[in-house]
Amino acid sequence: MKPADADQLTLTLEPMGKRVDVAPKTTVLQAAQEAGVDVMAVCGGMGTCGMCKVYSVSGKFSPVSLIEQEQLTAADLNKGLRLACEAQVLSHCTVLFPPETLATLQRLQLEGMQTATTPEPCVVRLKVDLSGISKSELDRAVDRILAEVHNTHGSVITFSDHLIPQLSKLLEENELELSLAVNDREIISVLPPDSRLVGYAVDIGTTKIAGFLVDLTTGQTLASVGATNPQIAYGEDIINRIKFANENPQGGKILQAILVQTVNSILEELRLLGNVSRDQIVDAVMVGNTAIHHMLLGLPVKPLGTAPYQTPATQSMVIHARDIGIMIAEGASIYLPPNIASFIGGDHVAMLLSTEARNRGGTILAVDIGTNTEISLINNNRHYSCSCASGPAFEGAHIREGMRAIPGAIEKMLIDGEVTKVKTIQNKPAIGICGSGVLDAVAELRRERLIDARGSWNRDDPRITMRGGKSQFVLVDAKGSGHGRDIAIDRNDINQIQLAKAAIRSGIEVLLQHAQTAADEVNLVLLAGAFGTYIDVHNAVEIGMFPRIPLERFQQVGNAAGSGARAMLISTASRRAAEQLVGQIEYIELMTEGNYTDIFMKAISFD
Repeated sequence: MKPADADQLTLTLEPMGKRVDVAPKTTVLQAAQEAGVDVMAVCGGMGTCGMCKVYSVSGKFSPVSLIEQEQLTAADLNKGLRLACEAQVLSHCTVLFPPETLATLQRLQLEGMQTATTPEPCVVRLKVDLSGISKSELDRAVDRILAEVHNTHGSVITFSDHLIPQLSKLLEENELELSLAVNDREIISVLPPDSRLVGYAVDIGTTKIAGFLVDLTTGQTLASVGATNPQIAYGEDIINRIKFANENPQGGKILQAILVQTVNSILEELRLLGNVSRDQIVDAVMVGNTAIHHMLLGLPVKPLGTAPYQTPATQSMVIHARDIGIMIAEGASIYLPPNIASFIGGDHVAMLLSTEARNRGGTILAVDIGTNTEISLINNNRHYSCSCASGPAFEGAHIREGMRAIPGAIEKMLIDGEVTKVKTIQNKPAIGICGSGVLDAVAELRRERLIDARGSWNRDDPRITMRGGKSQFVLVDAKGSGHGRDIAIDRNDINQIQLAKAAIRSGIEVLLQHAQTAADEVNLVLLAGAFGTYIDVHNAVEIGMFPRIPLERFQQVGNAAGSGARAMLISTASRRAAEQLVGQIEYIELMTEGNYTDIFMKAISFD
């Protein structure tokens, strides 16, 4: 996005994805308030409360003030933390607000379609009763416990030395009875006799992270928490994050560290909600696209960002949580399902698993819409998959008044003659427009013939107005908005949606071509992800994002990747099914398709 004039600077506010043009030396707090973002600043921007903390990610800001030196620690300042009321913008900049600084948070899709899964966890409870020995024999407790484990578990199990102090303490407190959390390799945790065994499932999306605390015995979800992926401050799409990792000596470590920090923050909130200790969280499953998978593990991502886009790690992996700093039981492991290809990861596998896409019969199209969209087509026992760089437009990025799904974002829109009706998240005064709202707006503009099939304006219609010499359509005028400015759609916004929807539609068309089948033969279309949950499917079909398949064949399944992660957490059978599934998938690289450019260009049209 370019500044409105040469004297203004563009400040990008993350995680909202909001861009605002400001004069030099404007404070970050003033800019956020102008954009309608509700920042915690109870002192009114005087610098005395210290609540408006913000990370300076890129660009030039004013030097750290004396007030900031008083309110922030040296460690905070070293991490790039500033006070929004003090930091002045001196160049095009990006900042990241931590969750505690924002009064209103982004809406996140946590729940999704989940099939019934019989608990068969990797980690089980073994009760140990040493009441028959005297306290003088407790020094031999480890030998007795290992002997009992070997007798009941039937395999050689290791016992880490770090558990010994806890073991002695628990034996004394529980009359020589306790529970062991055991997998097929080691004793993970030592617990009081009736302690609940819990697992941690995480779906790490490009934009959002969803975490779930699950009872491993019953399969019940005890709590769920969502957060924005803080990596968006270093790139709104995966390609830019890969570029950041490759071009900065510490880039990969930075992306890994902030991701681990957020996963741990979600975990801490879940622990409090579920009333469980760290030692009770004895297993974990984490899913994400291939690049996120590599960044989480600290693996090199350079091969993913350069042709021929090879994937260094495709097999399923089991690692110790402590090796990457995830704060569950020290002996616990993390399972990561296999990746399919360079840009189709374990999250798509999890989605396919939870929706049972391969077991439904007929021709099934499964689409997980996001900054990177993964598509599967199952037809005649063949399974084709591809990845589409749909970009962040559906998250509100690169849209003039775009923003992510936070309170005040326009999420629904309808043109009724001369009247434009909008619905905002939480019915707050409109301060911008999120992805589903932009899609509705483009569909309505086309339906009203305000734009043609190419996306060009019908300038003869009086509802089209001018701003800065360019045509636009006003959704909410300045009097009705939450920041006192018009909220409008312009030609660039329409182009961004054209490119995003064409990426998805062309991917679908390529898979149909490989399967030698027609769109009208598709029996079911599964739409996953937050954007797939909130869009108006009718409007998506109308602008050509999807083929003209009867609407009753579409099913919006929510965060199915998170549901699949939970299934693999409680079931070894689900993990085996995921690994078998990957072996049946034929990956199609769109860029190597001879006629892909023609298919993509045709998909840009609104016909």
